Amino acid sequence: MQVTRRTDYAVRILVELARSGGGGPISVRRLAEDECVPYSFARSIQRDLVSGGLVETRPGVGGGLALARPAADISVLQILEAVQGPLSCSVCTSDPDWCGRRSHCDMHRLWEGADALLRDYLGSKTLAGLVSDQGK
Repeated sequence: MQVTRRTDYAVRILVELARSGGGGPISVRRLAEDECVPYSFARSIQRDLVSGGLVETRPGVGGGLALARPAADISVLQILEAVQGPLSCSVCTSDPDWCGRRSHCDMHRLWEGADALLRDYLGSKTLAGLVSDQGK
C-alpha cells in the first residue's frame, strides 16, 4: 500500500478546510491555489471527498467546499479510503479469490495483522489532530 499523490492532496485540502474553522465554504480554486494542487486535480478529488461523505458542496456566489462533519470526527483512514479505496498491504488481504492458500498461509496472517495495525493507527489520527499538530 502506498499513499498516492491524490491522497496527499486530499489530506492537504481537508486540513486547509479544517484550519478555516468552519468560517464558511471555501472555493475549490482557492483551496487548490493555497495548497499548490492543480485545479483540475482538486476538482476530481472533490468528487471523492463528497462521495465519501467528508465534504459538502455549496453552490453559488460564496459557495465552495465545507467539511460535512467536525474535523474531530474525520479520521485519516476515512480520507485515505475515500480517495484510494479499502486499505490493504497486500492483494491477498484485499481479494479473497487471489490465492487458494488463504486459509492456511502464514503470510496471509502476517499481512492481515499489518493491515489491522495500519487501520488502527490511521483510524486514530483525526483531521483535528493534524491541524493542532501543525500549530506546534
